[in-house]
Amino acid sequence: MLGLEQDKSKIILHPEFGTVKFNKRKGLRRINISVKSTDEVNVSLPYSVSYDEANKFVIEKSSWIRKTQRNFEKIHPTFFDKTTLFETHSHKIRLLEHTENYVRRVITDDGFLNIYYPQNSDISSPKLQNIFRQCILDVLFFEAKNYLPQRVKYLADKYNFKYKQMRIKNNLSNLGSCSYQNNINLNLHIMRLPNELIDYVILHELCHTVEKNHGERFWKLLDSVTENKARELSKLAKKINTRII
Repeated sequence: MLGLEQDKSKIILHPEFGTVKFNKRKGLRRINISVKSTDEVNVSLPYSVSYDEANKFVIEKSSWIRKTQRNFEKIHPTFFDKTTLFETHSHKIRLLEHTENYVRRVITDDGFLNIYYPQNSDISSPKLQNIFRQCILDVLFFEAKNYLPQRVKYLADKYNFKYKQMRIKNNLSNLGSCSYQNNINLNLHIMRLPNELIDYVILHELCHTVEKNHGERFWKLLDSVTENKARELSKLAKKINTRII
């Protein structure tokens, strides 16, 4: 394996996992591994942990890393065509032809976002598909930034939770996460969920500000703020594919 080491980071070219990036972070209590793609793994570690120790931990988690990377291979982009009606929290998105030679977006008074593309163009072309995808991501980011911060604050105040920061991310795996420093990350794709499930994801992460694992006390706490529907809502959230990559 080839390695490039700096004071706070180290990069290893692993023969099986591809690029493995090690980054030392302040405030961490344990090693965290995240799989970014079929050939990239990120490892965050406390300053007190050596790179050799972190690498041994990666080896111990080899089977999980391989399984997660294989899941990436199964993900295929959504194909958009004339029949597409893509719903977000506040908009219904549809594709329409026009006579111009460019793509443009128009938001209508009745809540539609129309994406107009050139008439007689090949809608299946990677270029157009990528434009459609980026248009939808832009809408999701816009909605998430305008809705999620205030909703997190409202639910935290309502149930007396304390958190530090809230960030919006576009990722492939979890719908949300909570760090040991009580920073909450939310996947922008939850803007495609019904309101009840958006609240569930937020409350799930807020409960992690108190209980850091998924033990019995965590589920009891989550039940107390979801009218005893924690596991029911968890199953519903897991069934919904929020990806549009």
